[in-house]
Amino acid sequence: MPIKTLFTAFFLLTATFQMAKAQPSSTENATSKTVVGKWSGTYLGDSSGKFELILNQDNAKNLAGQVVMLTDDGSRHPIDLKTASWKDGRLSATYIDPSENDEVSFTGTFADADLKGTWKSDGGQATGTWQLKRANP
Repeated sequence: MPIKTLFTAFFLLTATFQMAKAQPSSTENATSKTVVGKWSGTYLGDSSGKFELILNQDNAKNLAGQVVMLTDDGSRHPIDLKTASWKDGRLSATYIDPSENDEVSFTGTFADADLKGTWKSDGGQATGTWQLKRANP
């Protein structure tokens, strides 16, 4: 009887491990379900203003998109992202600021339903924070 119980426990443990291994990673699902789309918000720090972030995902699950800088007069200035990734619950992206030809990088995470994080440019000389809400919930 103890051998049968041991065998059953071993079988259940092995089956559980195999099922857990077959599950897709949560960050892979989080990319397509939670971060892709249009976001709108503000940035503060050494410079401040309003912007939109538009993230898309291709069939290979790579992120791409644009930052759209919004001016007080209503002008929209779209800038393609140079890089974009979602890994371990963290968004990381970069773009080149066309007005200064400088790379801007930003990282962030979810805070409730919002995205929040930090940005830096000019080799880290200019820094700040940003916050976005989903534009089309």
